[in-house]
Amino acid sequence: MNSEIKLTITGLVYNQTVVGTYGLVLSEEFGNRRFSVMIGEPEAQSIALKMNNKKSPRPLTHDLIKSLLNVFAATLQKVLIYDMINDVFYSELHILKDDKVMIIDARTSDAVALAVRADCPIFIKSEILDIVGTEIDPIVVQEPSKSNLSREPDDLSDADMDLLSLESLEEMLEEAISKEKYELAVTIRDAIKRKTNLNKI
Repeated sequence: MNSEIKLTITGLVYNQTVVGTYGLVLSEEFGNRRFSVMIGEPEAQSIALKMNNKKSPRPLTHDLIKSLLNVFAATLQKVLIYDMINDVFYSELHILKDDKVMIIDARTSDAVALAVRADCPIFIKSEILDIVGTEIDPIVVQEPSKSNLSREPDDLSDADMDLLSLESLEEMLEEAISKEKYELAVTIRDAIKRKTNLNKI
């Protein structure tokens, strides 16, 4: 019997190898495993827009879908990542209408963008997570506090920096400049630019 594991959105990471794409980082809610789904820039911006509590002047596609669900008195109950073929994740929307659950196939990027708007849970089948999940030491994904910013920031990869908040990156940049670590400062500045561009909707 297949079980489902609840996920949380950990962050959006700019993909430096494929222009115009981002890695949507998802983590199991009760555990240390996480994985990344490659998504396009429009979908990444749509997800970031809602997670940053910003509004577009006009409804985006995912806002429109959410409005249509409301008009027809339908509720998005959950999103389920149910398969992976050739490194492509397959997801489905579970929509409740008149006591009947309808299942609709969807791209994972669209499904997540809709889920954050409907405030509904995201799940993945356990056997899929067993394949793609990578165990992460909880210490690694913690936000560095002001008191420990000087703790080996040189060891952080671009992907690690992309998971940090803008405030943390700015503090790290100030720290690097004060210590005359200019090469590190350039790396941090690039991470700030990536995050700033993602938040410009």
